[in-house]
Amino acid sequence: MAYISLDLTESNRQLTKMTFRQYIHHLAKKIGLHQIPVVLDATEIRYFLSEDAVHHDFVTALVRDIYKKSLCGHLDAVIDNKKTLSLLGMVRAALLAENNTDICRVRLMNQFCEISSEILTGEYQQESVADSAPEELPERVALTE
Repeated sequence: MAYISLDLTESNRQLTKMTFRQYIHHLAKKIGLHQIPVVLDATEIRYFLSEDAVHHDFVTALVRDIYKKSLCGHLDAVIDNKKTLSLLGMVRAALLAENNTDICRVRLMNQFCEISSEILTGEYQQESVADSAPEELPERVALTE
């Protein structure tokens, strides 16, 4: 089993600043909209994810915990990279400690950790993540009230 390292002690890493919306959009693009079904025109956290995620309850709770941990007051608030990575590490550890852990949720959590570590610690150089526009995601769900 491969372990994901979320080393936050290296002071020479350049942390990437990005908003909550940009961060989750990038995760959705990399992991897939079937796992993180982002609503592009959402204006509030409660409307940000549609209900058709493969692991809906798990993903919704995780995304909202990231939002809360970074003290985001709106979707375009800048996230706290260290708090986000710390939270992901704690959630992953708790998931692995469960007696009847769902292997698909573990794989999803590993993807969250790996991609987040790459983009939030500045190691991800293939594209400009912080400048990614939400329009790069395919249309998913129109917000209706």
